[in-house]
Amino acid sequence: MSLFEDMPALSPVQFFGLAYDCPFIKGSLKPEKGYLLPLTTDLLDEEAFADVYAGWNFDKLVFYVAVHRPFQKIGEGDFRKGDSIELFIDTRDLKTKGVVSRFCHHFVFFPVETQNFYGREVTRFRNEDMHRLCHPEDLSVTPDLDDDSYRLSIEIPSTCLHGYDPLSFSRIGFTYRINRADGPPQHFAVSSEEYTIEQHPATWGTFKLQRDD
Repeated sequence: MSLFEDMPALSPVQFFGLAYDCPFIKGSLKPEKGYLLPLTTDLLDEEAFADVYAGWNFDKLVFYVAVHRPFQKIGEGDFRKGDSIELFIDTRDLKTKGVVSRFCHHFVFFPVETQNFYGREVTRFRNEDMHRLCHPEDLSVTPDLDDDSYRLSIEIPSTCLHGYDPLSFSRIGFTYRINRADGPPQHFAVSSEEYTIEQHPATWGTFKLQRDD
């Protein structure tokens, strides 16, 4: 029995491949129920403090993030120690590949402007299988802050997504990490307490891109 007691705890999501039917959008993304991602915080034993909405079309991926906590600060030297939103995308959903490929992307977004931008790509590759990082000015970010919460509208154009080809590949890998200055982060599908998620795209969830024909 002591052998099992020494083993790390396994969260329920480690036994399943989590997938979400990502709806097609024709205009702007609104924070409506049909675009709301399911929370996996109960499965990951986390506190839920944010809602994430997502949609797609052939030109872009679109997100709306509503954080139900006041903005506090940007992490100096490490954005994970402050308020920030990380989005992880694999345009080919390569669950059999154990390392970051040229189809993987890691973006970080902020509720206030920092170093003249609100978002940037920070993908770190482990080999020569890589793509050129997108320019921060190509990412569209619209923040909205008040005293007790903040919201970000985010558009990532297809030109910033290497390998994005919904006609040929109708599934993409996806997860997020929403950081806050005063507590642990919120995740989708997989926790960074258990994995270095930026280095293990096979653990990410899946977006099934739904067509609106």
